[in-house]
Amino acid sequence: MAAPNVLLLVIDSLRADAIFGDRIATPNIQAFTDGGAAFTQCVSTTTSTTPSFSSILTGCYPPKHGVRGLQGYSLNPAVTTMAEAFQRAGFQTHAEVTGPLLPQTGILRGFEDANHRQGYKVPFFDWRERIVEKMHSYVSPWFLLLHIWEVHRPYRAPPDFVKRWDRAGYEAAVAATDEWLAPVFDACGDNTITVITGDHGEDYPENPRQQKMIRAARKARRTFKLGSWFPYLDKRFASLAVGHGFALHEHLVRVPLIVSGPGIPQGRVEQQVRHVDLFPTLAEICNLEDPGADGRSVLPLMKGQALPDEPAYIEAVGVKLEGNRIAGARTPDWKLLKPGGGKPALYRLDGGAPPDEKRNLYSRYPEVARNLETFIDSVAASEVVSTTGSGMTEAEEAVVEQHLRDLGYL
Repeated sequence: MAAPNVLLLVIDSLRADAIFGDRIATPNIQAFTDGGAAFTQCVSTTTSTTPSFSSILTGCYPPKHGVRGLQGYSLNPAVTTMAEAFQRAGFQTHAEVTGPLLPQTGILRGFEDANHRQGYKVPFFDWRERIVEKMHSYVSPWFLLLHIWEVHRPYRAPPDFVKRWDRAGYEAAVAATDEWLAPVFDACGDNTITVITGDHGEDYPENPRQQKMIRAARKARRTFKLGSWFPYLDKRFASLAVGHGFALHEHLVRVPLIVSGPGIPQGRVEQQVRHVDLFPTLAEICNLEDPGADGRSVLPLMKGQALPDEPAYIEAVGVKLEGNRIAGARTPDWKLLKPGGGKPALYRLDGGAPPDEKRNLYSRYPEVARNLETFIDSVAASEVVSTTGSGMTEAEEAVVEQHLRDLGYL
């Protein structure tokens, strides 16, 4: 049998409960969930797009891959990317991305055909027909990274889709995205492994009053240009307007992960897995070279076999590090957070039950905290310190900065 194609579909800002919960109907994605391996406790590495993708595509944590925010960082040239591994194995490699995933960041390395689409002021799914047409022209075996922006704030829905309150439009955007993805899934054909995930979760307003606050924050940043004279307030308002990136709450770090296609066992996997595990897993499934990643293959879990639990390293930096990073470690039962310049916090998660992220239990469970701190320290020890700045030219840095400004991050 010919080697299967691989579609890696990353839906920006897609929370785990948007797919595995019972509030939103997503029948197209549900078909892959029912027919493949559904990981209900997948943990994203960061809550910002560019560093999150860097971990997905390298299987490495941020200290090793070097991308610690949306601005001022490029991918460590020493790490192997997923596209490079697929290319060496004889796959055609294609990328269709948007948002902050600019080629200047280095994360598109290894893609023979990489297209960056504008992520703002465009109609809903305006890219779909062009990409579906291109997919029909691909020569097998191919690997396609498809990153879509329709679930990212400000939430949009197509003109003929009924718009309603539902968490300020987030749930409508998820439902519409599922519906409009059908032609993309059809274009894959039968011999394709489809991977569906989110780069991070999302923090949406729970009521109309919070929605008004978000709109006011966005307008204040745009009108008064706070970033140039009041950066602290600008960052606080940005955390309201963007909806992720500035914290590590459960709804921000838990994302769906679905792997479906020929040879993929069917079933739900409740054990914690991490985004850094995806590259090693695909490497084993598709007979790629060992990526030398921080993660591990979770194919045994997909086959119903056992793997020892491993903690997940998580990190929040917002747009740029600037000393305000929150480093953390998560297990199904515990989450430890170490904010830069602040006191550490230990929260009880209780194995996937509703988490308690308000009571700090750091002093009550010092041994648990020490173990997780040791893990964080071991990840930090792998940091690659660049002697050449961001790795970008001055002109490339200017391109990234302007694009982030256009997207509303700056």
